[in-house]
Amino acid sequence: MNLPRNTIFLKIFKYFFILFLFVSASFAIYSVSTQKQMLLSSLDIEVKNINKLIVFVLSDALILNDSSRIVDFLTEYIKNNEKLENVIISKMDKSYFIIKNDSWIYDNKIPQEFTALEKDTETSTLLKSSILNEEVFHYVYPIYFSGVQWGWIHLSMNLDEYNKRLTTFYLGFISFFGILFIVFLFVSLFISKSISKPIVALNNMANKISKGDLTIRSNYKKDDEVGELSQTFNSMISAIDETQTQLKLSHEKLEDRVSQRTKDLDNTNKLLEIKTTELEELNKSLDKKVKQEIEKRIQQESILVQQSRLAATGEMIGNIAHQWRQPLSLITTCASGIKLEKEFGISIEQNEIAKLNTIIQSSNYLSKTIDDFRNFFKPNKEKSYFSIEEMTDQSITLVSASFTFHYIKINKNFKKIERVFGFPNEFSQAILNVLANAKDVLVEKEIKNPYVNINIYENEEFGFLEIEDNAGGINPDILIKIFEPYFTTKEKNQGTGIGLYMSKMIMEKNMSGKLTVENTTLGAKFIFAIPKK
Repeated sequence: MNLPRNTIFLKIFKYFFILFLFVSASFAIYSVSTQKQMLLSSLDIEVKNINKLIVFVLSDALILNDSSRIVDFLTEYIKNNEKLENVIISKMDKSYFIIKNDSWIYDNKIPQEFTALEKDTETSTLLKSSILNEEVFHYVYPIYFSGVQWGWIHLSMNLDEYNKRLTTFYLGFISFFGILFIVFLFVSLFISKSISKPIVALNNMANKISKGDLTIRSNYKKDDEVGELSQTFNSMISAIDETQTQLKLSHEKLEDRVSQRTKDLDNTNKLLEIKTTELEELNKSLDKKVKQEIEKRIQQESILVQQSRLAATGEMIGNIAHQWRQPLSLITTCASGIKLEKEFGISIEQNEIAKLNTIIQSSNYLSKTIDDFRNFFKPNKEKSYFSIEEMTDQSITLVSASFTFHYIKINKNFKKIERVFGFPNEFSQAILNVLANAKDVLVEKEIKNPYVNINIYENEEFGFLEIEDNAGGINPDILIKIFEPYFTTKEKNQGTGIGLYMSKMIMEKNMSGKLTVENTTLGAKFIFAIPKK
């Protein structure tokens, strides 16, 4: 190919070649980045599926801190999954299980590159694992139970398949780029020559026009951009005079346009001032509405608390009735017996004394019952340490007559635990609300052999109380709603829908604890968690 020796040709060829390199480099970077992202996305999806399976299987073990169950399952799972290299279970108390396919350890620290990834949301990245001494794809997932963070789970995936696919992609891309380079080289030479030839001719013509030769014309007639440029050169001379005339007219009109633009700006400023005033008025109105809504909210909260107290009072009156029924019956029987013996003249002093002692004991029992119920409604002004077992026994005593009346058995499994910190009477009220709900659902469903299991245990931070009935559980569709205010499945004259809501507020807002519910094979299980400090 005979290449023209001129500057424009070399520039065009250089620009085409640079363009090729730029496009090729951009395409290479984009392709490699996209391929890596696709491979990493595939790893991310796979590791998320593994994480979901592990969390699902070990959820109970994590909640109960069942270390042997956690280690046994993860060790076996890593052996059966060739891509999963390492699992770390990270608790909020800075204790860690580090599990590999051939070993596991329990430690109170892990390397910095892992703790830096422990955030409120799931994270994943490529990193050099100091545990495995190799680069891995590492995924970290925060574990939450009942809205409270339990810890994190770390999963490390090997990159064997990732590196193999990436190497195959690199080889294919280099081959494609080499072929494309040769083709583009010949195309660039041909296009550069085709473009530069008419441009050089136009350049020579422009030089002659600049020297005053206005008679010269271009003979390039092709229908393309260079042809249009040739026609432009041909009409340029005749257009010079017209252009100068239009330039003078433009200068004359410029002042009018500046004046009009100034007026427009003034109008805009005035409109802006009006809008600013309107915005200030809107802010004042909004602030007033916010204060009104806050006052309404406070009033509603006060009404809700009052309704809760009234509902609790009604429940307690029912319990008092059950507690007093037997002693009053006994007093009536003894008094009637004394009266009949007197009327028939068969009264014996020892029998009368025995009956009177029975009346006195029953009266003392009634008096003690009044004291118990009065202490229940007496609020605690300050938090204090108290025994879960004692407050639970006190609550059971208050409802025992009602439960006995409905033939409901209470099974207690109390482990001796440390004292917890909070408001004991409010805690007792929360227990009574849950026990009352359990009684109502057992009676409503007419369960044969009804009973309630009550368990007490602890971990390092909390004391736990579980109340579980055998009524078959709560409909999953409404399980998440039962702690909402005014939500109830009972008839309007049988329930207010605020008992469980107030119990949750007592536990979580007043005592910094937790109250959750779940369905079991028997029925519904309510779990109280009370902090020890």
